[in-house]
Amino acid sequence: MKAEVLVGVLLLLAMPLAGMNVSIHESKLDFYDMNGEETVELPFNAEIEKVAVNGSAENIDFKWISGGNAYRIKQPPYHIGVGISNGQHVVFLTIYGKKASVEYDYKKAVSFNGEYDLLIITPEKFYKEFSKLAEHKEKHGIKTKVISLNEVYSSYNGRDEAEKIKYCIKESVEKDGIKYVLLAGDIYNLPIRYVVYHEKWRGRAYNFSMPTDLYYADLYRYENGHVVFSSWDTNNNGVYGEVYYGCIGVNDTIDLYPDVYVGRLACRNVREAKTVVDKIIKYEDGGGEWFKRLLLVGGDTFPGWGIIEGEFMNEYVANIMQGFTPVKMWASDGSISPLNVEMTMEKGGGFLYYSGHGFPYGWATHKPNNENWTGRYFTPYILGLHNGYKLPIIFFDACLTAKLDFNSSDLRNDGVPLPINATFPCFAWYFIAHKGGGAIASIGATRVAFTGVGKNGPYSGASYLAYQFFKAYMNGKTRLGETFVTAQNNYLNHIWDRWTIQEFILLGDPTLQIGGYSHHNSQN
Repeated sequence: MKAEVLVGVLLLLAMPLAGMNVSIHESKLDFYDMNGEETVELPFNAEIEKVAVNGSAENIDFKWISGGNAYRIKQPPYHIGVGISNGQHVVFLTIYGKKASVEYDYKKAVSFNGEYDLLIITPEKFYKEFSKLAEHKEKHGIKTKVISLNEVYSSYNGRDEAEKIKYCIKESVEKDGIKYVLLAGDIYNLPIRYVVYHEKWRGRAYNFSMPTDLYYADLYRYENGHVVFSSWDTNNNGVYGEVYYGCIGVNDTIDLYPDVYVGRLACRNVREAKTVVDKIIKYEDGGGEWFKRLLLVGGDTFPGWGIIEGEFMNEYVANIMQGFTPVKMWASDGSISPLNVEMTMEKGGGFLYYSGHGFPYGWATHKPNNENWTGRYFTPYILGLHNGYKLPIIFFDACLTAKLDFNSSDLRNDGVPLPINATFPCFAWYFIAHKGGGAIASIGATRVAFTGVGKNGPYSGASYLAYQFFKAYMNGKTRLGETFVTAQNNYLNHIWDRWTIQEFILLGDPTLQIGGYSHHNSQN
């Protein structure tokens, strides 16, 4: 990499990607010999005045993926986003071309310094339990602030409760230096934001709503050379995150890049709050050789499509996770049975990666080139798990496993004639809420997920996000929230996909030290 650095230049917060050459001047960047798509990170208050790619600033044909569909739109040959990377607030500049020049201005680097690291937002009824978690975090050097929802609602303005929470987070970032936010409560105790998709298909209009916690993480966006607050309702109609495909409407402008590391512990009651706090404390203070086991579950997700997607992705991730012992539970050899899954999990594992079909109440897949279902594992089976504190982080490369608004209508739609109306814990959460075993955290989709897997590897959707997650961990992101956000950032730097980035959420503590502190300290 060639670089010319003038005296007094503000160092870029992250180096450009390998293969790109850059000359860095006080207010100008010149890129050349690029690979066609590259991302750099600029100071948070960088005012980008001009971007010229390949000698011009004309619009290009740009591929936009959403809901498994690819759309072509005209946009400038670059994209600007605002987010957090390596604990610093930055401006992401992604350039599509072989060479480019960027002119920008800044006064001085912006750094939100304060006396706290973690903000826990919780209903009053869980306050006592999460204060215990705060004490544990403080012992490990994470300065923690706990605030009740009653205080949030009475102290902050907003059009609804979710917007008040978002303004609370924004102020906590800017005044207290908060980088991590833990939402302690399920969506009936602590609200989630629903975004709306409008689409016209074969002459009919459809509306889809999606719950997402990314709303709380995405605080800022870039507009006319400045960083501004990201309300997710730029058309001011009270409907958030709207996007229109094939029909008339005004899209809400959304940045999508997280500006804080957010996770949710979807506790329904005090018993669950006690359970998850106990699990986090014991997990972080424990550890052991069991952590180096990588549990892999998969089959042929789409029989007849040429690739045995689930098992292919299991192997792909195993090749990334050097130093871990892969333990395969596959449809092809019959080892995906519920009994074998439970016996394998009870020996412990640092991660469990499932790639296949998912539901709000379980998973299932197929044997190679066989349409019949196999490997069914449902929520009630989790009650039989007794792996103690040998708890994996689960990545569900699948649909619906984190459907936080799972209710009886979902079961009726799947043919279960349930006569009552009720809500239920989703599959991804139940692993965490289960006392005596299960999981320490999970990542899953709140709605139907899509994926793109080819013979050379994943290229979009759930599988590509999973790949970025495990790659981030192996690249040294060992605090869970940072691992997940790094995966989201790298995904967005290559693919503009609102659907996938919004639907996949972290159910867990964003400050969780993966593997526990004894394992982390032994690696450093």
